[in-house]
Amino acid sequence: MKIKTIALIAALALPLAAWADDKSNTTNTTSTTKTTTDKTKTTKDKMSDTDLQTMAMIHHVDLMEIDMGKLAQTKGTTQGIKDYGKMLVKDHQSADKDLMALAKKNGVTIPAFKPTDEADIKDEKDTKEMAAHLKTMKGAEFDKEFLTMMVEGHEKVLAKVDTLASSSQNPELQTMLKDLKPALQKHADQARDLQKAQPQAMADRVRIHTRPATDTRSSATTSMSLRAAVSTLPVAPPRSRSG
Repeated sequence: MKIKTIALIAALALPLAAWADDKSNTTNTTSTTKTTTDKTKTTKDKMSDTDLQTMAMIHHVDLMEIDMGKLAQTKGTTQGIKDYGKMLVKDHQSADKDLMALAKKNGVTIPAFKPTDEADIKDEKDTKEMAAHLKTMKGAEFDKEFLTMMVEGHEKVLAKVDTLASSSQNPELQTMLKDLKPALQKHADQARDLQKAQPQAMADRVRIHTRPATDTRSSATTSMSLRAAVSTLPVAPPRSRSG
C-alpha cells in the first residue's frame, strides 16, 4: 500500500513541476519583453519622430550651406564673397558636427530630409533648382544671385527655428536650435551688407575697364608735330623806334 501511495504522489508531482517550469519561463519572457519595450520607449522619449525630422532638416541645411560656401570661394569675384563662403563652410561644419554628436548620444540615426507640407516641398524644389542654376553662373551675375539666395535662404530657416525648438521634446535639441539662431542671423546680415557693397564694386570694375590708356608714342609724336609747326611760322621783323 505504501509503494502505491508513493507512486501516486510521484505521478501527480511531475505535471505540477512541468506547470511551474512553464510559468517560470513565461514570467522570464514577459520580463525580457517588458525590458526591451522600456528601452525602446526611453529612446523614443528622448528623440520623437518630430525631433528626428527637425534634425534631418537642420542636417540638410548644413550640407547645402557647406556646398554653397565652397562654391562661393571658387566662383566669387570679390574677396568679401570668398571670405563669406569660407565662413559658411566653417560655421555649418561645426554646427553639423554638434548635431551628429547629439544623434549618437541618443542612439539614433538622422534620417533623410523629406518635406511634408506643400510650402516646404515647393521651397525645397526651388532651392535645388536655384543651386543647380547658380553653379552655371559666373562673374557679377554669380555674385548677385548667390547673395540673394543666401539672404532668402537664411531668413526662411530663421523663421522656422523658434517653432521647431518649441515643438521639440528633447531639451538638448531645443538648446541647440536656440544657439543656432545667432549664427544664422549673422549669415543673413552679412549677405545683406555684401549686397549693399555690390553696386560700388561694380562701379569700380567699370572704371578700371573703361579708363583710357595713355599712349606715350602718340604723345611724343603730337609734341614733335607741334614744334615743327611752330618753326614754320613767319617771324615778324622788329619794329623800328621813332624819335
